[in-house]
Amino acid sequence: MVLLASSAFAVWSWFRPYAWSVDPAAACKVVGCQVKKDQSYFWVDMHLKVTEGRTHNLQKPVRLRTGAGGEIEPADTTMAGDKDTGTTDLWFKFWLETAQIQQPLTLRINDGSLVIKADPGIPQLGPANLKYFTTQHW
Repeated sequence: MVLLASSAFAVWSWFRPYAWSVDPAAACKVVGCQVKKDQSYFWVDMHLKVTEGRTHNLQKPVRLRTGAGGEIEPADTTMAGDKDTGTTDLWFKFWLETAQIQQPLTLRINDGSLVIKADPGIPQLGPANLKYFTTQHW
């Protein structure tokens, strides 16, 4: 019985979405975020999937908004796709100070917003100072 319950929880954890509610104006959804501590700073790498039938507008700026209202530009952007499907995946990398990562984080992309981090506080990264999050609660 315990094994069955553990297996069910593992399957549910694997297939649940990063966020239950996604802003359709963002034209993307978050797949996951990797957070890595680097001295007293943090690298936040987020992977987004472009919604099928939609496109990412390269002319519109992408910004990470902190709970205090500050906005951060990506340090790096990577796109994947091909000429037939267009851009299908996006990766954005942000460099955050400790005070910034303690706040909730929202990504402004296209004409919408995606919640990246909903909970206040410094994320628990473990001894490797690195963790991949598959939900906005970190």
